[in-house]
Amino acid sequence: MSKRIASVFAAIVCVVILSLQCRKAEGVPADPMDQQATDAFIQYIRIDTSNPPGNETAGAKFLQQFFVKENIPTQLLGSDPRRQSLYARLESGSKEKALLLLHHIDVVPPVVAEWTKPPFSGMQSNGYIWGRGALDIKSLGIAEMMAMIEIKRRNAPFGRDIIYLAVADEELGGLHGCKEVLEKYPDLFANVGYVLNEGGYNETVVDKVTFWGIETQQKVPLFMRVRTKGLASHSAAPPDDGGTVAKLVRAADGVLKIETPYRLTPEVVKFFHEAGKARNDARGEVLRTIAEPLDLERINKVLTPGYRSLLHDTIALTHITGGIAVNAIPANASGDVDVRLLPGSTADAMIDRVKTAVGSNGDVEILLKGEPVPESSSATELFRSVTKTMLEAEPGSQAAAIVGAGTSDSRYFRARGVVAYGIAPFKVNYYDADTVHGNDERIRARFFVEGVHLMRKIVSDFCIQKTK
Repeated sequence: MSKRIASVFAAIVCVVILSLQCRKAEGVPADPMDQQATDAFIQYIRIDTSNPPGNETAGAKFLQQFFVKENIPTQLLGSDPRRQSLYARLESGSKEKALLLLHHIDVVPPVVAEWTKPPFSGMQSNGYIWGRGALDIKSLGIAEMMAMIEIKRRNAPFGRDIIYLAVADEELGGLHGCKEVLEKYPDLFANVGYVLNEGGYNETVVDKVTFWGIETQQKVPLFMRVRTKGLASHSAAPPDDGGTVAKLVRAADGVLKIETPYRLTPEVVKFFHEAGKARNDARGEVLRTIAEPLDLERINKVLTPGYRSLLHDTIALTHITGGIAVNAIPANASGDVDVRLLPGSTADAMIDRVKTAVGSNGDVEILLKGEPVPESSSATELFRSVTKTMLEAEPGSQAAAIVGAGTSDSRYFRARGVVAYGIAPFKVNYYDADTVHGNDERIRARFFVEGVHLMRKIVSDFCIQKTK
């Protein structure tokens, strides 16, 4: 080998070695909890907890094994052996109000044929982890679990009890999950003063968070089913009223024509004004300056449906059943209606309007009737701590209390006077956020790990006793 070739070869070897050393250095020190969290998350997604039917006990028992391994006491709660919730508790010996980490095990059923990836695979592809529950909300459940496990492993003194609650049935209103658990086992929650749950959101620009929304209030849920009945018959000789499906169509059309005018509530005004500060565009201007009388033309042009949903009650027809053949009129048909009322609203007036709209075409069954609950105050130690931790994680960002367009189990705690906040520790780009309850639900693998880190720090910053 000539001296020149040897020199070139040596230089190439040095470059390769330096490159490998740099890569190794970039990943050091590696946090072993990152891989543990990712592996657990993927396995959790693979458990089909679609509601209906639920099957949440399978998810609860999966999570339980992690706490058992760390010697953290657990209980399975719930009257239905197939639909149980998981309760775990770290005792501090302190009389300070406990922090409860809440998430739901159940997920919305996917339409498998419409997905490009198997919805219960936990597949890792193109930098994402795919599957039903990736964003709503098994990711949060794993992050909360890792936060609690980390505190146990650190053996650091913590100043309040920490409770983990993974519940069934949230997607259909929580009647057989959070509501039942709180009513049947009140002693387990007697000292709970704070809850961290789903419901928050964040806005990102080029993968940087500009705004953290901490949910302190939400809309009131009202789920109804419209049923129509008639004689089953041959469709070649339809009845004068068109039959059950025709009656259902008329009833649904009447319901969807119910007017729901825009109006401002105090909580939404405060949220919009704060959120607008993080934006330097037309949307930010509308949010910062919104006030009565509303500029409807500009609002409809500039604000997205998500923002506009907080300005009025919403009505959505979500599920229709009836008939089994093109040439047969069925005896029964039904349609499900999802109504979300502005905060502070009661359901009775809307129920009456729906019944009037349906008229003689059918009957209205109430599936879930939510009640208005107090807003959780943002003037608390926990709110200040969460905000501080989030702003430190993303310098230059802003954080504020928000109102949620959806509903969550937080309302059951708020009804009992317990402070409950919805948070979103994971960065989510808007195009990925649209997959929640939709097709191809997914989360970036990097954002998942970063979110687990943030959740761990949120819990640690609030619970670990500071040494002076």
